[in-house]
Amino acid sequence: MQVDNLHLKIISDSRGKSTLEAEMESEGISVISSVPSGKSTGKGEALSIDPEKALAKIDWIKSQLKGHEFATLDQFDNLLITLDGTPDKSRLGANLILVLSIAFTKLLAKKGNMEIYELIAKLSDSVPVAPRCFFNVINGGLHSKNSLPFQEYIFVPENNSPKKNLEEVMVVIKNLEDIITKKYGNLRQGDEGGYEVPENDPKIGLEILSEASSAIGGSRLAMDVAASTFYQDGKYDVGGKIMSSDELLSYYQLLTQNYKLLSIEDPFAEDNWEGFTKITKELGEKIWIIGDDLTTTNVKSIKRAYEKNAINGVIIKPNQIGSVSETLQAVNLAKNYGWKIIVSHRSGETMDTFIADLAVGVSADGLKSGCPLQKERLVKYQRLEEIESRIKNNE
Repeated sequence: MQVDNLHLKIISDSRGKSTLEAEMESEGISVISSVPSGKSTGKGEALSIDPEKALAKIDWIKSQLKGHEFATLDQFDNLLITLDGTPDKSRLGANLILVLSIAFTKLLAKKGNMEIYELIAKLSDSVPVAPRCFFNVINGGLHSKNSLPFQEYIFVPENNSPKKNLEEVMVVIKNLEDIITKKYGNLRQGDEGGYEVPENDPKIGLEILSEASSAIGGSRLAMDVAASTFYQDGKYDVGGKIMSSDELLSYYQLLTQNYKLLSIEDPFAEDNWEGFTKITKELGEKIWIIGDDLTTTNVKSIKRAYEKNAINGVIIKPNQIGSVSETLQAVNLAKNYGWKIIVSHRSGETMDTFIADLAVGVSADGLKSGCPLQKERLVKYQRLEEIESRIKNNE
């Protein structure tokens, strides 16, 4: 397949920040893709460039693509990676490479008369399965201005029907509105659409979410701690309380005992390998210990985490690594290790629903797309609903 035409423009993400949208065409078929941006980023992430600089590079990229016949996604991605020529994609930018990689993936699917998730399932040798929905309904940390120190408090229905999940989370959100309004007087939303709770004690978020979800039978809670954001000089500043790594581990053990936790993401700073290894040893048989900043959708980092027995689950974010083919490599390696897979959005999102197809296509255990009160989050869950209906009709 040849790329006949390519247009790039700047759009606004869910935070009003600039990001990239691409339109790609081949033999009269065209697709559109766009990419998110993150606020809480790991050190190992591929680098994004300023969208204006990306616009300045697109004519050169078009000249390099001209006349190339691509039989596979790997061939397309590898050419872009070669053109970039840096270990962190700093020349072309992970955001520019990824928006083109996603567009090419969509074109391949469309030309092959396949759904995107069907193509991804074929590429990753998986059976399409609807993931569980991870709804981030309380925002803290860097995703908020005046809220809890932990970054995300997540409601996770135990069934994997996206339609039913959306119905249940809307009940939880209404309950949260009532509880938070009664207790704090007003409602404020963070970057990912979830509500802010003006407290310093992390467990208050779990208490409020437990109360809000108590009427929903068969549900669990999860947290993205993003501990790197409050780690300094070997200690953790948890809402004004200074803790050592071992003290924080004891705190997690207490939370696991008292609340229906399914998973804890990034419980320690990304360089604190000892902390990750300890918590996986202590709690790994009870809950999922998820790496994000630790692993950054990077095969090398995932291998290191496996060697150290640091986690038993991993967050997958395509823009951490910068291409769809490398994302699939990371997923397949993690699956070979027997880990849980959660495909995730970013704090600055767009209306592109690619990650929903990705989650279904690789048969991920979860999709984390924020709070459905925000349209850029909701469309991902709605795409899951659409895919659920398609899969049922094909059975």
